[in-house]
Amino acid sequence: MTHPDKLKKLKDFENEKDFREFLISLLKKMGFKDVLHTHRYGFPEFGKDIIGKIEHPIEGEEWYSFVVKKGRISGNTDDVENIKNQISQSLEYPYNSINGNSVKISKVKVVTNENFTNGAQNAISSSPQLKSWNGYSFWWNEPLVDLIDKNYPDFWLPGDEFIKSYSKELKRSINEEFELKELSLQKIDDKNVQKLINIFVEPNMTEVNIEQDKDKLKGKSYNRKKVGVNTVFDSSENFIIVGEAGSGKSKILNNLVCDILDSTELVERKNIPVKLKAKEIRANKFDILKSIEANISLLIEDGLPNDFTEYTFQLFIDEIDLLFKEERESLFNNLTEFCKNGHRFVITKRRNYNLEVEETKLKARTLRVHNFNINQVKNFIAKFFDADKGSKFISILTESNILQKLPTTPLTITLLSLLYDGNSYEIPATLTDIYDDFSNVLLGKLEVKSKFDLLAYNIKKRLFTIVALEMLINKRVDLEFKEFEEKVNSFLSSRGYVPQTRDELIAIVENSGILYIDENERVGFKQQAFIEYMASVEIYDHSREEHYESLLTNFNDISWQNTAIFFAGKSKDLPKMIPDLISKMPNNNANDWFINTGGMGYLSQALYQTEPKERKKLVLKALDNLCLSFNFLKGDSKNSNGILRDAPLPILATILNFWFVENFRSITLKQTLIEAYDDLALEYKDVGVNDFFGDFKLFMIASALMNKNIGSEEKFTELTERDSFIKNPVLMIAGDMYLENGDLYQTSVNNQKLKFEKVIKQYIEVVKYIVKEPAFKINNDYRLLSASEIKVHEKDENE
Repeated sequence: MTHPDKLKKLKDFENEKDFREFLISLLKKMGFKDVLHTHRYGFPEFGKDIIGKIEHPIEGEEWYSFVVKKGRISGNTDDVENIKNQISQSLEYPYNSINGNSVKISKVKVVTNENFTNGAQNAISSSPQLKSWNGYSFWWNEPLVDLIDKNYPDFWLPGDEFIKSYSKELKRSINEEFELKELSLQKIDDKNVQKLINIFVEPNMTEVNIEQDKDKLKGKSYNRKKVGVNTVFDSSENFIIVGEAGSGKSKILNNLVCDILDSTELVERKNIPVKLKAKEIRANKFDILKSIEANISLLIEDGLPNDFTEYTFQLFIDEIDLLFKEERESLFNNLTEFCKNGHRFVITKRRNYNLEVEETKLKARTLRVHNFNINQVKNFIAKFFDADKGSKFISILTESNILQKLPTTPLTITLLSLLYDGNSYEIPATLTDIYDDFSNVLLGKLEVKSKFDLLAYNIKKRLFTIVALEMLINKRVDLEFKEFEEKVNSFLSSRGYVPQTRDELIAIVENSGILYIDENERVGFKQQAFIEYMASVEIYDHSREEHYESLLTNFNDISWQNTAIFFAGKSKDLPKMIPDLISKMPNNNANDWFINTGGMGYLSQALYQTEPKERKKLVLKALDNLCLSFNFLKGDSKNSNGILRDAPLPILATILNFWFVENFRSITLKQTLIEAYDDLALEYKDVGVNDFFGDFKLFMIASALMNKNIGSEEKFTELTERDSFIKNPVLMIAGDMYLENGDLYQTSVNNQKLKFEKVIKQYIEVVKYIVKEPAFKINNDYRLLSASEIKVHEKDENE
């Protein structure tokens, strides 16, 4: 606002009373205490329109009187005499308060919202009547502008005092509304908190319209159309916004509220946004106006209107899922009644998976918030990270397949971003941490305010972990509701808790964010990974003696393997689990070798606080498995029904190398891989060109270290200096293929590429048939077998 605009705003007070009310607010901002408007009714109290005291560090308490005028003060005799009398009376007579205290005025300020003419100031200052008093001075519009700029800049904002104060405090409240501060995974940096509060990715929302088809035999048709947040902002209609837990419903409300606060709606129409939580309304017995007044009173103590009849309200109501069905009906009925008079509401609720629809009198449009698509994920990450780190993180999310294991909601992406920003560890290493915090948020741990709340949270989580373990053991993906009800209430009764009714259990399921109940009354977890995570919690916390060995003996079963990885991530330091696993996991065929190798890679990352010398055992076992796999695939290349029929040796080596890299390319494994490499380099120090497996193992480790996730090419450089590797006709080709197709930094490729091109040219005659011929036609000395030799070999195998 320009200086002339400020002078005009001061001039625009409609009457002296409004100007005095403003001045009281300014004085309080300046530090005056016990500010009192003595001229509210009738004549001034011995000249004093307003009084207030200020504390001086040396002189102590000092009382001021303010003589308040509206408009330009000229040398008019009546005006001058009136002001002289008020100054004189202010200083001569004390103010007697209602409680009998007598207040002696030390100084007087004569204040106007415009200015004093020179004649007026001279007439007052030179008055014989005031010669005995020297404690008075003048404030007019120019010094008032400076005082307002310094002490009360919000005055220049549009709106009345209530709107300005409320708008400011509501924005502050929204900016502080970040419950994820309490996450267990780390102390979140304040700069990241503010960054996350400010990030808003336009949600993907749709509205379903149900229309009666013209051909009555066809019944109803469903028309789904995309709807933007601006539609809700521009409309005067009521809305119900439905979405998964963590899908950003509260964020949408906050952005709508802030948009209204920044718009002309607030000032010109006195259309006030109020953000309410369902529990606040319940506390006020579902009285809507009482809930509004209570909510506003929490934000501002002073300057509340005597009544709110001149305002209309836009109610933004969150967390109605925390209410029971009967309570929701009371809320909806009262909202319907309240919103007949120009008010409106926007409600958020979690998506129900069953077909039961609450019949209410609400006239509202229902919008569905969909989970993030990949473009929205990239948009969010681009706003949170710098370009390089964001690009790397997107690659990690895509390659780790984590976006298929968790709902792609803003909450998920926020948790993943915070975790990655905090330690730069990849997803597999921190998978348990992610699910810990994700489940804490969805199950309501951050809403715990008392020991009773914590007890309720722990019981609810325990119910889910018990159900998950049963599903894992019995290979179930869901339960009939009756089964679920019996299992839950059996547990509650055995622990001395009150069994839950059907409606209460349905409420628990629908509000969990983790479970669903469908139209066939079957209860299940929304993601298979939730079963594995929750089962791991149950085993780790309650059933270790009974089920720990099952994690090991079933490691070649993907669901049990994932559960074992979650289990390891609960501690991160379980050295005994490694030899236990190696000795007990089924590891008898190609299927086991592949599956167990991948699992050992993720397990070694989940155990990132376990010493490298222990995790090295998993690396070495995985390498042994892949060597066994190489021999199997070589023999299988002659199988007419095999997926790698007629595949040459370098292709087999490349496939296995990529499989190892895929599962072990983690910064948490850098030191472990280096130590494993050094041990193997010493073991295979004197091998020859035809001794394949030692250098093959070293090749896989060096490749994982050189991947972008670790970015260390030292061991790969050492490897290329070994004749047994660089002159091996299979490994030289596989190494060149890895440089060509691996996820590597370009500098690493450039540094190594020439060595391979040179040696391949040197051995080009051997390379030609190694690349061309199926693996089973090449013997261990890399000689091409004749047809008769192959037949003899096959005969020996059959015998």
